[in-house]
Amino acid sequence: MKSVENLQRQPQISFGDILLATDFSVASEAAYQAALNMCLSFNAKLFILHVFEYANAVPPENGGLLIGLNSFYLEAQSSLDELLRRTKLQGIDCKAKIGSGIPADTILDTITSRNIDLAVLGTNALHGFDRLVFGSTAEAVLRRASCPVLTIGPEVPQEAPRGTRSGPVVFATDFHIWTTCAIRYADFCSRGMKAPLHCLHVLPRALEGKSQSEAIPQIMTEALQQVALENRTLVDPPVCAISYGSQISTAIIEYAKQQNAKLIVLGVRQASMLASHIPAHIAFRVITDAPCPVLTVCYASPYEETFHNADISTKALGDTRDGVLNDLDGIQ
Repeated sequence: MKSVENLQRQPQISFGDILLATDFSVASEAAYQAALNMCLSFNAKLFILHVFEYANAVPPENGGLLIGLNSFYLEAQSSLDELLRRTKLQGIDCKAKIGSGIPADTILDTITSRNIDLAVLGTNALHGFDRLVFGSTAEAVLRRASCPVLTIGPEVPQEAPRGTRSGPVVFATDFHIWTTCAIRYADFCSRGMKAPLHCLHVLPRALEGKSQSEAIPQIMTEALQQVALENRTLVDPPVCAISYGSQISTAIIEYAKQQNAKLIVLGVRQASMLASHIPAHIAFRVITDAPCPVLTVCYASPYEETFHNADISTKALGDTRDGVLNDLDGIQ
């Protein structure tokens, strides 16, 4: 059985093939710009997919699309052709397709059949958190995708190709193995995007300013440095930052805003995204409120036993953090 250390070295991370799923909404336009920037940063090919949900709604006796639906289809094809034209003007190898069926299923099938390395989605500003959590296409893809998913929430402004943000890639972790392994993707993105890497850990607001807890930020900073050392090939040491907040998602978002972050990276466990140590609701809150795109890296069940039995020091970091905080329970 492979150790986590060996697992983290293989397979080689690549964003050579990127999928953009679009419904031509305002949110999808922001996602399109983000997909362009990723293609330019990583010299990737882009596949644009639009799922025409009405294709299967036509009675068999009609032998094709109803007249009203046909106009919608032609409009979608025209919009897709325009995206294809704009993409090729940027020098990006691009293909496009109109699919049919349930959007989430069609997107997931496309990820598998085309060996997609990264899926890019937009979320609808009109629905926000509740819509993302309960039954949306983005939620279904996030939970089930076999590749990392880059989600562009309603608070992300549209950017020109190459982007205008000058800040870092922010990797948020609570030291659990499911989150620490995602630092490889954060490191990869920081290099490709030519941005510094910031490793962030959020401590409870109650600890801020307590004289007895002055050592805690130093302990956690050293723990972040250890995570970085064990999970990435160091060229430039990452910035290791500690933030305080009563809500983890809010603290991550505020840090990203302060730093003008280019990207937030979260690692989660894929099993329903319910057993994760960055729980689904935290990841979804970050996505819907973040000022920049959010890369979600899910680890699927085949690795669970490997992670569970892994004999590396990062596995103990979560327990160390909890132990340190428990020691402070009586501090007033």
